[in-house]
Amino acid sequence: MILKDFYAQKKGIISSLINENLNPKNQIPVGLFNDLVFKPKANVNFPLVMFKYNHIDWNMSSENEYKADVDFSVFIVLDSDFKDDYLEVFDLAKKIDDAILLHPTSSEIRENKEAIENEEDVSELIANSAFKIKECQFTVEDDNWEKNEFFIWEINYKTTLIERTYKKRYTMISNQFFTESELSNNAEREKVKESLRKIGYDLNDYYEKEIDGKKLLVFKEIEENLTINSRNLKLK
Repeated sequence: MILKDFYAQKKGIISSLINENLNPKNQIPVGLFNDLVFKPKANVNFPLVMFKYNHIDWNMSSENEYKADVDFSVFIVLDSDFKDDYLEVFDLAKKIDDAILLHPTSSEIRENKEAIENEEDVSELIANSAFKIKECQFTVEDDNWEKNEFFIWEINYKTTLIERTYKKRYTMISNQFFTESELSNNAEREKVKESLRKIGYDLNDYYEKEIDGKKLLVFKEIEENLTINSRNLKLK
């Protein structure tokens, strides 16, 4: 899902920038916002950086795409034991700005495309622009935490993400490309796979499903209920 990929990529960049010169024992943790970290028994090291999705409005831009207007924040949390003012927060905020606002370089995009083409285990690099909207010192107006002794700096951003959907539910490949006897062993199957790649089909991208006696290839990225002849089948 695009929201997961966006968060994972930004988390990785934030973590690498803020921890670049720190030894492993002093690494600053980065994660999704969770109130539990403010509980007395929480075993958390500070400073702490937390990513939080706020408002996400989805709109269909075409038959195959949804666009999400995404409002999100990054929180920098310092605890009350910090002895030397909280100026450290501004240095961390600058690095987080760099992680969120800077675009991937052309070489990073090229390397990402090559990795995908080589079937390495990577997701598509998200290169959408993000904009900083506001930042402020975050204060708690009620008493819902068991202890309220933190300096919290919030940076608010917006971006637009695109989630691609697939209306085509399944693909059938006719017997003109191969016969069942050509699938008798691994070597023969690899030859068939290579022939299919040349015409645009990569069998690694599909699950094989047998529905009403027909063998269908279902695209792996489709995770939805498929209704055929009044029967619901969950694709996994």
